[in-house]
Amino acid sequence: MTTYDFSATGVKYPLENSPVNVHGDFKKLAESLDAILPAYGVSYFQINVHNNSGAAISNGVPVYATTGKVNGKVTIAKALPSTTAPILGLLKNNTLNGSDGIVVVAGVMEGLNTSGFAAGQTLYVGQSGGLTNVRPTGGSAAVGICAIADSVNGIVIVEAKGNGTWGALRDGLS
Repeated sequence: MTTYDFSATGVKYPLENSPVNVHGDFKKLAESLDAILPAYGVSYFQINVHNNSGAAISNGVPVYATTGKVNGKVTIAKALPSTTAPILGLLKNNTLNGSDGIVVVAGVMEGLNTSGFAAGQTLYVGQSGGLTNVRPTGGSAAVGICAIADSVNGIVIVEAKGNGTWGALRDGLS
């Protein structure tokens, strides 16, 4: 792969004419981010939240911000493609109703069950919540990309801003 060194960190990105190896390229990206970001004290960007949805929400589930705050924390509920936008991010830990949790807004999220996906697949909000690799009917913004498929140590690169970036990448429009 032809690359360009854009900073002192040594992270390289592909050029316009670089060959594409989705699995290998995303694995390298995840490994690079994992190696670089901890030196700055982060491997992802996160926000403290409060689950007031009426039900427990599992880790790795896409969530959205509801109206209000509890003890200064944004309130959340499980996202559905038909009813919620924009997506705040993926819940980092199992969070009971009425409890505080953490949402990964962007970055590399580890320790997920991504065995139902292949590395490099774009992930969306599933019809009943959770993640899917099939874009829901009526469209849905992508929430991330599966970097490593594994039943215990799966990795998702989270980008839950509701913009077309991941979709553009998938469709070759970037």
